[in-house]
Amino acid sequence: MMRADSRRTISALVCVLWLMSAAPACAHRFGGPNDPCERKLGASLLHITLYQPEFDPDAEYCDEVPREGNTVFVIDTMGDELRRVPIGVRIFAVDSAGSRRLEREIAPAIYRRGVVDTQLNLAEGNSYLMQVSVRPESAENPVQYSFPIRVRPWYRALVMPCLLVLGVLALVAVSVFRYQRSAARPSARRRAVAVRLAAMALLAGIFIWGCRSSAKETASLPDVQLIDAHGNPVALSSLRGKVVLLDFVHVGCPGVCDNLINKFGQVADALRPEMGSGLVLVTVTNDPEHDGPDQLLKLARDRQADMKGWLFLTGKPEDVDRVISAFGVDNRRLPDGSPNHITRVFVLDRDLRKQREYAGMSMDSRAVAAEIKSEVERGGA
Repeated sequence: MMRADSRRTISALVCVLWLMSAAPACAHRFGGPNDPCERKLGASLLHITLYQPEFDPDAEYCDEVPREGNTVFVIDTMGDELRRVPIGVRIFAVDSAGSRRLEREIAPAIYRRGVVDTQLNLAEGNSYLMQVSVRPESAENPVQYSFPIRVRPWYRALVMPCLLVLGVLALVAVSVFRYQRSAARPSARRRAVAVRLAAMALLAGIFIWGCRSSAKETASLPDVQLIDAHGNPVALSSLRGKVVLLDFVHVGCPGVCDNLINKFGQVADALRPEMGSGLVLVTVTNDPEHDGPDQLLKLARDRQADMKGWLFLTGKPEDVDRVISAFGVDNRRLPDGSPNHITRVFVLDRDLRKQREYAGMSMDSRAVAAEIKSEVERGGA
């Protein structure tokens, strides 16, 4: 039998490792006057969020990113005034001497959906400065806001994997120690070996079964009934025969949800003739307890969604969970109790089966629109 202190040690290690590896990332929003993510302009607000989808597709950052590489910059504008005035963006690389080199420039333009996004490869060892210029309606000159950004040293990204490896090694060391102690007792040794072999056989069986199951099953939209933003019931099976672009958002979600809705809006703009006939955009809330039809209708109108072929859906929590679970999406709550941020986007064929999947934060809306247009034109074959 394993001693109580050994059991406690192993249990503690497992819990710590699980928490370190599984805890979802937290969002940045309304963090107060010293929040580095926000800048105020009268009653309006600028909010920035950074993502590194190739490193961690769900994690959100603000003034510091954990490693070099492709980084998505999202600027949310909160307040109607900022959707009527030009907004420009410049991103500089800043060396140790303070010299700046322009890396990316977005000419001033009006963003009616309130979201500006761009991508840039950041280099380790550099600091960056993002300047956002806003020309208020009553001002002659633009107002500039600066957001300094730091790239952590490359080895910081290895800290978590190293801790996980050390944790596994500790568990192995405990197991070896117990094995050596029991070596003098042949019967205990045989029992320990038998238990290990049985456990390995069980794990192997579960693994093989899971692989076979995943190989046979293709994610598809379940036949449940949800509710649209006008309070009308929508049977998901009624979408059969059309190409579907699917995502999951919730009301009051900065960065991720705003950017996904913005990208869906860009697809809708590019495929306006196909909207509602050959193509349907489906946005499902992953917080149905709080997002009712009225809240979704306000969100859709606020983001100027084309309601002709774009459904914003809620429903009973168990029905929404069936849709989310069907695509293997992680919908755990964040540590503060708020809904998770789901960044995966799915294209479904005319039989409502998953055909493609995108990393939503870095997906190219124009390329996605072109792929969907080709799909619709060839009849979804």
